[in-house]
Amino acid sequence: MPAEVIVRIGWGRDVVDLSGTVVGVGDEAEAAYAAHAESAAATLLLAGDRSYAVTLAALSEDQVALLRRTEGRTLRAVFLGRSAVRRRLARWSMKGAATPSAPELVLREGADGVSLVLRADGTFAQSGNKPKDGPFAKYEALIDAARWITTRRTSTFERLFAPSAFHPDVAPRTERLGAGQVTSTLAQTRSALSDARVDGDAAKQDGTGAAMVRSAAATILSHVIATALRDPSFRSAADEAAASLFALIDGEKGDGARPALRAHAIGLLQMRAPALRESDRARAKALVQSLVRKAPPYAELAGPWAFAMCSAGEFHEGECKILTGKMGFKEVPLPGDAPAPPTAWSGYRVFEAPFKNPSGNPIRIFARSAQPRDENYEMGQAYFTGLLINRHAQLGSFDMRAATVAIQQAGYKLMMNSQCAGLTTRFAIGRLFPDADIYSSWDSTYFRKGFQGEEVVDSEGLDCFVAVLEGMARGEDHASLDARSRKAQWHHDQASAYPGFSQFVGPAHPLVVARFTDVNQDGRADFYDGFLDFQLTAIAEDLYASLTPKDPGVAATQVSGEAATGLGWAAGSMNRVTQYSDIWAGLPGESEMLYAYQSGGFFSVADPPSDVATPAGDRRHLGKLPAVVRYERTDDAVGLRAEVMFHASLAHAAKELKRLLVAADAMQRAIDLGLLTGDKRMASRAGQRGALLLTLAGLLEFPSDQNYLDGLWAMALKALQLPEISRSTVRACITDADHDRSNYYGSRRGLGQLLDTLEKSDPILLAKLASEDPAVGRAAELAL
Repeated sequence: MPAEVIVRIGWGRDVVDLSGTVVGVGDEAEAAYAAHAESAAATLLLAGDRSYAVTLAALSEDQVALLRRTEGRTLRAVFLGRSAVRRRLARWSMKGAATPSAPELVLREGADGVSLVLRADGTFAQSGNKPKDGPFAKYEALIDAARWITTRRTSTFERLFAPSAFHPDVAPRTERLGAGQVTSTLAQTRSALSDARVDGDAAKQDGTGAAMVRSAAATILSHVIATALRDPSFRSAADEAAASLFALIDGEKGDGARPALRAHAIGLLQMRAPALRESDRARAKALVQSLVRKAPPYAELAGPWAFAMCSAGEFHEGECKILTGKMGFKEVPLPGDAPAPPTAWSGYRVFEAPFKNPSGNPIRIFARSAQPRDENYEMGQAYFTGLLINRHAQLGSFDMRAATVAIQQAGYKLMMNSQCAGLTTRFAIGRLFPDADIYSSWDSTYFRKGFQGEEVVDSEGLDCFVAVLEGMARGEDHASLDARSRKAQWHHDQASAYPGFSQFVGPAHPLVVARFTDVNQDGRADFYDGFLDFQLTAIAEDLYASLTPKDPGVAATQVSGEAATGLGWAAGSMNRVTQYSDIWAGLPGESEMLYAYQSGGFFSVADPPSDVATPAGDRRHLGKLPAVVRYERTDDAVGLRAEVMFHASLAHAAKELKRLLVAADAMQRAIDLGLLTGDKRMASRAGQRGALLLTLAGLLEFPSDQNYLDGLWAMALKALQLPEISRSTVRACITDADHDRSNYYGSRRGLGQLLDTLEKSDPILLAKLASEDPAVGRAAELAL
């Protein structure tokens, strides 16, 4: 039976309501539209997860013009007594004659009423925005387009709209940027780069605005290049786009230049190398190599070299004995010009190497017992050439503590981090000390204790550090230093699966390092950062409001500060989780050992995650979830790439809670997509949810007040719609035996223990875990 409906177009004071009648719903909508198009005054096809065919009464000329502008865009259907629902005006007709195509295509509609559109000629524009002042106001659309591009991963301009992740029954849209249109797209970017050039008058007036425009142009050019891989008709356009990117790189010099933008543009060329012609590929490779310091600046390192060895208390004495007993170092008095240590209770013991530096001066190691709060002290002392940090990671908590202490690097530094899974926190080290040559541990760094089990008698970290010092004494470059370190490293399982495995990853591995570098501090690893945003806003954490959505007041790509740091920790935590739990051993390839998870930045309802694999039946709106992990299979040894993304409206959430919510989406989505298999218990809902509880409990095992940890646990259970279960019950299933087998975040054995315990002690709770309700264990949509 026909139903009355209001077709609402526009927002705020610009709303126009048209009265209509629904004549077809769902699968019948297309046929109903065709049937009424010949007879009704006006007929609309409103597409969505439940499509509608709607007839309207006679329209005024203004209303006809409004429909013409709205074609392809979102409007709202309002039924009596119900909330409005969004639908897309797919087609419309009047008196049997179909209207011509709309002159512009809406790529994204903003909640503020400002839409990003692609004009028929291939240029980007905004509709609904108020005119702005400034020399770069006319390029706001390019910046908006760059942010839109950043949400995409598996498609380029050959398909402008990814298939709906949360409405899989909706037919994919086929709109694209044509080879004829891209000529105007490139002309628009050329004009922008010319107006925003580093030495231009406009850039001198607004340096940040100019950098934003240049960065946006780089993102669009990179997307054009990538399209050539899927659409051969873009070949000449890709070559032209590459030429513009090379010109941008050449021009990013002098006063007003942004070195980070130059490096980022080079990174984009590196990422797009398969789509470049051979000569451009060679040129891009040379530029990439120019970014990496090939060797320590030996000419600047005159006089004696002083290296600090900052070890946890349980390592300090043993490593001092290793230096003198096995490595030929000699203990010497403290030099008179040495700076004071950071604490009076832990002074320096000085050991001189049995070899000299290239200038013939001594190489000395200043050893002291350190704690996370003072371990980076020597990075701020020009007296020291570098340092070794050797300690436990405490599941990442010590890294977080060390990163909160602000130290300004003074002079050249070579820094080696010897700990568990140090590569996961490399992004934080690099952020603190961007000019240092950093060697960070890939896998857990091994050591051995003596017969009594009290003192370290062998240390892989110290072996590799001294090997690097021996190479520096001979003036070797980083490639040679890396070879020495690999020769000194102990056996690691990763070496058999990954031929290029180095326990200490240094500057000689730019491709690996790039996955974890976040130069502009927006919470997105730069290697996958489509748009390098220079207008960032630091957002602080707010523990107590962690689950209360707040408008950050800026675009998702502009979130920075503690919020972005916390997202980086969440991604790093996932790499630890998968490596130190045999529950995760079922991931494809060697991804559980080779760091598949990277920070993917923030998103919003206006710019939800795109190209995300989502199983049928999960109708949650991706743009309203707290966390989303985008999985993509790869052909390399890793086998999987996973981007960790978080909602901008929860950017203020405590980093500890970010880790929990990210882990939940990572596990549930991996299970849903068939990426996490291998244990029969994981085939049941109770087993899957029990495995998640073990992972969450492991993530909360760091030194802190237990009431605080219990509070985080309760918040996570509520957000994930899990039944109330005591954290101590779950913790008890991660035993010392699990730790001895490096299962810190739960094990298959522990999962069996948890399910058996609940079956005996609390069958009602077990029944809740086994519920057929698919919402249990999954984050609910945010109330936005």
